[in-house]
Amino acid sequence: MRQVSAILLAAAAGALVVPAAALAEEGRITSQSTALVRPSADFSSDPRSARASFRAFDFEGYLLGDGTWQVESKVVHPRLVCATYQVGLRFGVGNPGCTDVRWLSDVSYVTRERQCNQAEVVHSGGQTEPRLGAALRNITCAERVVRCTGNCN
Repeated sequence: MRQVSAILLAAAAGALVVPAAALAEEGRITSQSTALVRPSADFSSDPRSARASFRAFDFEGYLLGDGTWQVESKVVHPRLVCATYQVGLRFGVGNPGCTDVRWLSDVSYVTRERQCNQAEVVHSGGQTEPRLGAALRNITCAERVVRCTGNCN
C-alpha cells in the first residue's frame, strides 16, 4: 500500500511541475493601464504617414500607418530581491474612456528587464504589425500590460 501511495504522490507532484513551469514562463500580470489613442495634429489621409499617439499616467507611445508602434513605460520594482518585468501592448476599438473595448490584437510583450533593489526602470520597445496600420483610423484604445516573474511583490 505504501508503494502505491508513493507512486501516486510522485505522479501528482510531477503533474504539478509542468503547469508551474508554464506559469513561471508567462509570469503574472502586475499592472494594466488603458489610454485613448488620438490622431496626431498632422494626421494624414496617406496611410504611410499617418500617426496616432497615446499617453496615460504611466506609459506613452505611438502607432504609425504602417503598423509600427512604440511604447515607453516606467516600471517600479518594490523589493530588494530581483524580478524580471516585461511590458506589452495591445490595441482595440472602444467607447470613449476605453470601455467595452474590442481588442484587435493580443498583448505583444516587447521589453524584458531584470530589476533589483527597488529600482524604477523605463522600458521602451515596439514592433510592426501591418494589420494594425490598416485599422489605424478605427483604433481608439491602447492597453499597456506589465507582467513579472521572480520576486514580484
